[in-house]
Amino acid sequence: MRRLSPSPVGTVNADDPGCRPAAPPDTMMIVTETFSLPMPARFTSMNFLILGDGPDERAWARAIADSERHRLAAAYPGLEEYPEVSRCRDLDDALATANIDAAVIGGPFDGREETLRRVAAQGLKAICMHPPGPDSEAYYQVAMSRAETGAVIVPDLAERLHPGVSELRRALESQALGKFRSLRFESTADTSEGDLAQLAFSRAGDLIRALLGEIEAVNASGDPQGEHPVFELVVQLRAVGSRRAEIRIRSGPEAPSRLTLEGTEGSLTLELPADLDGPARLTRRGADGDPEVETLDPWDSKAALLAVLDAASAGRAVHPDLADATRAMEVTEGVVRSLRRGRTVELHYEEISEAGTFKSVMTSVGCMALLSILVIVPLALAGPALGIGGTIYLAYVIPPLLIVFVLLQFLRFAVRREPEETAPPES
Repeated sequence: MRRLSPSPVGTVNADDPGCRPAAPPDTMMIVTETFSLPMPARFTSMNFLILGDGPDERAWARAIADSERHRLAAAYPGLEEYPEVSRCRDLDDALATANIDAAVIGGPFDGREETLRRVAAQGLKAICMHPPGPDSEAYYQVAMSRAETGAVIVPDLAERLHPGVSELRRALESQALGKFRSLRFESTADTSEGDLAQLAFSRAGDLIRALLGEIEAVNASGDPQGEHPVFELVVQLRAVGSRRAEIRIRSGPEAPSRLTLEGTEGSLTLELPADLDGPARLTRRGADGDPEVETLDPWDSKAALLAVLDAASAGRAVHPDLADATRAMEVTEGVVRSLRRGRTVELHYEEISEAGTFKSVMTSVGCMALLSILVIVPLALAGPALGIGGTIYLAYVIPPLLIVFVLLQFLRFAVRREPEETAPPES
């Protein structure tokens, strides 16, 4: 039985006494059998702020406290198991803490969106619990402002980095299972803080997108019917190339999830533990139906995301990134619309940049100008016939209106261009 190794993470200066930066080690490269991520040439130690005190936030606190490179410096509202860590009175006090380099953004779901905006405005590096809110608005706002603030945001979407997912990706790209037939994901989720579409779907949707590419259409049904399914959610997805996938999420206690790739010559099923870090299993079935089981060693999802944060801080193109998180929320919004309307919803994505926003604004302004002209012309012509001669002068408003609209188009040259990626994205 073959075992796949988890991704190692480099360490530096285990004797670092706190906020002082560690001495830079030699250049290192993380290379594993299943997951390869180029690391910055010089590691840096970071002082972390934990925002939230739930189970996920405490798991992050343990990972950072056990890290040889990073330091758990402060927490809001506080962590009883770490009395030496500064306890902050409120969010303002937490963000004003001296020598904070990075934050883990968690806390209650209904307040996470505002916390993300505040952390990004401070220009901090951050790992953000996903989803940050009910829609993609928070991610869009951060994407628009991070050029000024210098914030680096990595969404907590570790599933796509799992070594087993890399195995499925290789099987898909090499057609080891024959021609693609379908991809199916099954899991359970806790609905105590919200419904299945709002809380659980976006993570599963990102995993499907990481394997198949952009999602072009979704068709969702839930139990009960409507926008807020709490017992079961079933979503049919169509990706680029008309490749089909299905996501089925049930309400219930944490249990292993299954991701199954089916081809014309067999199937490959990945069984993931609920916490991602435990042992996983890969089951291959050939055309004869005989299963071949592989056991994957325990994997450190927190270390993998910290490696992504390190690489993103060095300006490298890595995934998951803010665009991945935004797309995941846009697909979730499409699922909610499909639940509301009871039909398939086609997805059309907007460019996440100042140029994209400018195009959207100019489209709206152009439509408003056209509608205004359609109103002004009939009024100007109908006035004299009704004995109101002054309305004819309304027509003189049209040429200046068109001139102003044309002049506004020159503002596109003042829009900041997004920097080009220096390396192809890595999954």
